[in-house]
Amino acid sequence: MKKGLAIGMTILLLMVLAAGAALCVHCSMLPEATTQYYEQKAAQEAQNEDSAEAELMRLLLGGGAAAAEPKEPKVFAPFFNRYGLLLSLSALAGILVFFARNEKKTGHFAAALLAAVFGLLGSRLFYAAANFGFYVLDIGMPAAMLRIWEGGLSLSGALAGAALGAWLGAKIGKIPAGKTLDQLIPGLLLFAAGARLSEMAIDAGFGMEMNSALWIFTRDTGDGYRLNTALLMALIDLLLMIAVVGKKDMRAGDRFWLGTFLYGGVHILLESLRRDGHMLLGFVHMEQLFALLIALPALLIFAVRARKIWMVLPATAVLSGAVIGLEFALDRSNIGDGILYLVYALLLCAYLLLGLHIYRKQEKLFRQDQAIQA
Repeated sequence: MKKGLAIGMTILLLMVLAAGAALCVHCSMLPEATTQYYEQKAAQEAQNEDSAEAELMRLLLGGGAAAAEPKEPKVFAPFFNRYGLLLSLSALAGILVFFARNEKKTGHFAAALLAAVFGLLGSRLFYAAANFGFYVLDIGMPAAMLRIWEGGLSLSGALAGAALGAWLGAKIGKIPAGKTLDQLIPGLLLFAAGARLSEMAIDAGFGMEMNSALWIFTRDTGDGYRLNTALLMALIDLLLMIAVVGKKDMRAGDRFWLGTFLYGGVHILLESLRRDGHMLLGFVHMEQLFALLIALPALLIFAVRARKIWMVLPATAVLSGAVIGLEFALDRSNIGDGILYLVYALLLCAYLLLGLHIYRKQEKLFRQDQAIQA
C-alpha cells in the first residue's frame, strides 16, 4: 500500500515538473503579452469615449465607429520551452538531493510533491503581488495574474512556497517537519542556483553597466558590458549550499533556518545588482523585500532562543533605512557606485555577522541545557 502510494505521488510529481516545463516561459512577462494588454486597454478606452480624440484613436486602431470588441490576449507557451525545461530540471536536481538525504518514507514523497506544487504556485503568486499595480491599474486585467504561460515568476516565491509545501507534506505524512526542512534546504539552494543559470539561457539576469569585461562575471549585450548577475547569484547559492551541508550536529530545523537567513540576507544586495533605476519601486525592490522577509523569521527564532530579541528589531530597522538610503544614493549622488556597493556589502556583512552571533549564542544555550538534563 505504502509503495503504491509512493509510486503514485512520484508520477504526480513528474507531472508537476512537466507542467512547469511547459508553462514557465520566462522569468519576466513576455513583451508581446504586455503589448497586447496595452493595446486591448487602449481599444476599450477608445470605444468607451465619445470625444474627438477617442474617435481618432478608434480610427488609428482600425475600429471606426463600429469597432469590434478587442480580443483577449493569447500568448501561450510552446511545449517544453528552453527556460521552463531548464527550470524543471533544476527542480528535479533539488528533489534528488532531498531524497538522497532521507530515509524515503511515504511522508518524504508527500513533502516533495507538495513542495513542487506550492513552489510553482508561490513563484507566480509572489510575481503577481510584486506587479499588482501593473495587472490591476495599468492594464485593468486582474485575471491575467493567473496566466503563468505569459511569463513572470519570482524565485523568492518559489522557495517560500516549496518550504511551505514540504512542511505540510511532512505533517500529512507524519514525519518530523523540522528534520524534513533540514533535508530540503540543500536541494532548495541547488534549485535556486539552477534557476539563475536558466535565466542565462534566455539572455536575462544581467545587471548594471560595466566599463570593461571582467572574466565570466560580465556579459556583452551588444551595446556594452553588463554585470552577469545570474551567474554571480548561482555561484553564491552553491556556496551557501556547501556551507549549510557542512554544518554538523545541529538541532532539528536549525539547518533550514540558518540556510534561509543566509540566503535572504545575501540576496538583499544581490538583487540590487540586477539593474539600474534604484529609485523605482519595481520587481527588483520587491524581491529585496521578499529576501528580507525570508531572512527575518529565522533571525527572530534564533533571537528568541538566545534572549537577544532586543537586538534584532533595531538592527533590522537600521538595515532597512540604510538600504533605502543607499538605493537612492546609487541613483542620485555623485559618489561612485563602487564605493556605495562596498558600504552596502559591509552593512549586510555586519547584519549577517550579528545573525551568526545570535545563532551561536542560542546553540550554546541549547548545548548547556542538554548537558544539564544529561
